[in-house]
Amino acid sequence: MDQNALATGIAVASAFEARHETVLDTFRKRLIGICGPLGLEEALLNQAIAQARQVLIDVTDSVRTGQIQVDETAIAFLWQTGSAGVQSNVHPVESLRTANELFEPVLDAVIETASGQPDATCIIRTATQALQRSITTRIRWASEMYVAFLLDRVQEAQLAERRRIARELHDRVGGSASVVSRNLELAGAYAKTDPDRSQSKMDVAYRASLHTLEAVRGVATDLRLESKFDNMEQALRGFLDVMGEGNATVDLAVRGDEAWVPPEVLAELFLVVREALRNAFRHSSANTILSHVDIAPHEVRAWVSDDGVGFDPDAGTASGGGGLASMRERVELLGGKLALHSTPGHGTMIEAYIPLAGAVA
Repeated sequence: MDQNALATGIAVASAFEARHETVLDTFRKRLIGICGPLGLEEALLNQAIAQARQVLIDVTDSVRTGQIQVDETAIAFLWQTGSAGVQSNVHPVESLRTANELFEPVLDAVIETASGQPDATCIIRTATQALQRSITTRIRWASEMYVAFLLDRVQEAQLAERRRIARELHDRVGGSASVVSRNLELAGAYAKTDPDRSQSKMDVAYRASLHTLEAVRGVATDLRLESKFDNMEQALRGFLDVMGEGNATVDLAVRGDEAWVPPEVLAELFLVVREALRNAFRHSSANTILSHVDIAPHEVRAWVSDDGVGFDPDAGTASGGGGLASMRERVELLGGKLALHSTPGHGTMIEAYIPLAGAVA
């Protein structure tokens, strides 16, 4: 690169550098004007501005030297260490949209700055190549981080499911199995000295073994039912058929288009309604159980009501309390609310409300 071209590059780079804040202001306004998280969330907006500032530095250095000055290794290191200051849960589509909003104002500023200068064509070509490489390198690493984020989410979901199954086995199977084991030991101990008491312990062990078998079947049934299902009402009716308990009349209705509900939300809602129905069957001694799920584009509301024995929610002695806590946790993790209404002798009602994406609070 001859001295004249170098001097021109330095002059254009200095003039372009003076326009950085103007370019960033234009970029910010364009981001605010588009839909999506980058145009709405201040933290993401600021992170996008910070990345854009680094892109401008890359372009400026490239124009100043006449060679592409994009350190891809340094960019990779910043992303891998988290020093790039960007969130990993931003979808690559958003990164592309952001790049599109940045490319035009940067290139316009380069063209306006270089216009009329000697070797303007070479300067613009160098700046364009640097701009393209700086942006695409960052998009590539943003995509890598997004994939890593998704893999972490999958792993977390798998671990959570394993913990849930372990709790189910411990709570629903382990307790009854312990009763069986303990009473069989006592029956053996009393076999010679107190045959009647030994037989009593055998009877307790037998009844507990039936409960254990029922619990194992219940867990196995739950695992089958938690596989992907195509229709909420069919899945709930299938659960009711499997339960086959009590003489209560059940009125079940699911209204609305399930396509409005994300699959993960629908799966969690199924688990909540299923647990409420199970509690009503096992603990309410009800003659009638009502269960409705109403789906709208902006929200889902579900409730299970029975005319059974009821209980005092403030007493903290309701059967299935752990199940209620699990239902509440599932709903709240989805940004919703769960309410319990019950009075001794006057039945129980559980209501769940879950807002859907895009709903106005």
